[in-house]
Amino acid sequence: MRTKVLTITILAILLLFNSSFSAEKDNTLEDVNKLSGQKEYTKALELLDQITLKNGSSVKLLGAKVKILLKLNRNKEALDVIIKSYNINPRKSPWRCMEIVSICLKLKNNEEAFKWLDKAVNQGLLSYSALYDKEYESLKKDKRFDLIIKRIKTVIGIGKPAKNFTTTLISGEKISLSGLKGKVVLIDFWATWCPPCIKGIPHIKELYKKYKNRNFEIIGISLDKKKELVEKYISKEQIKWKMIYSGKAWADDIARYYKVNLIPSYWIIDRKGILRDFGIHLRDEHKLKQAIEKLL
Repeated sequence: MRTKVLTITILAILLLFNSSFSAEKDNTLEDVNKLSGQKEYTKALELLDQITLKNGSSVKLLGAKVKILLKLNRNKEALDVIIKSYNINPRKSPWRCMEIVSICLKLKNNEEAFKWLDKAVNQGLLSYSALYDKEYESLKKDKRFDLIIKRIKTVIGIGKPAKNFTTTLISGEKISLSGLKGKVVLIDFWATWCPPCIKGIPHIKELYKKYKNRNFEIIGISLDKKKELVEKYISKEQIKWKMIYSGKAWADDIARYYKVNLIPSYWIIDRKGILRDFGIHLRDEHKLKQAIEKLL
């Protein structure tokens, strides 16, 4: 009995300590953001170092420190800190790897940049089109760049039959992607909580209205957790295309099957069921429209 009471007491103390640290960390980050907004970067950095010395590192604290170091052009220190943040974070994100790549490029260290770009690809980087931005210009001259683009396209499946799935729409209707052969299909992974997704909806509505009678179909796949939010948004915006909702958010079976780790995520499939286009570049209204019209 005494052992049980002692265990409960220790757990309560640990919980109280963690809550106290969490509150202190949040307050510190708020003060750091205020100082950064006033361009008091050195003071903000000192404040971060104080709480880190007192309570230890965390992903959030290290992330805030990286931003300040970059503002101060202390890029080498920023690289060391962001790598430390990456190492202690249990979730290995391709986007954190790409942040490291960017800092490596600031330091003109292409070898290190390729190392982290390779990690990003291994961890699910799909947006190959973003690698053609000016920021990565110095990497394009290296033969490894084309090999990386090829690897990403192979994982995505560009030029190959799109990954088939069979599921139930939010309306209750059964659907399979293979059953839509003969139509050009736009798959849109989205969520009501995602500003870029919502920003793109009006344009998608225009595309659907313009091409729905030309063998064009849209499948929306919501990564929301609450069904009522999706239904409310669909009703409010009068969305007419097919909508899938599982309630699993990022763990949605189709999202995981397609390795989606960033939304909105647009996938364009031709009449034969071949995946023809995908990427961040399709967030551009003109490019999305052009890609669809090309297949129609």
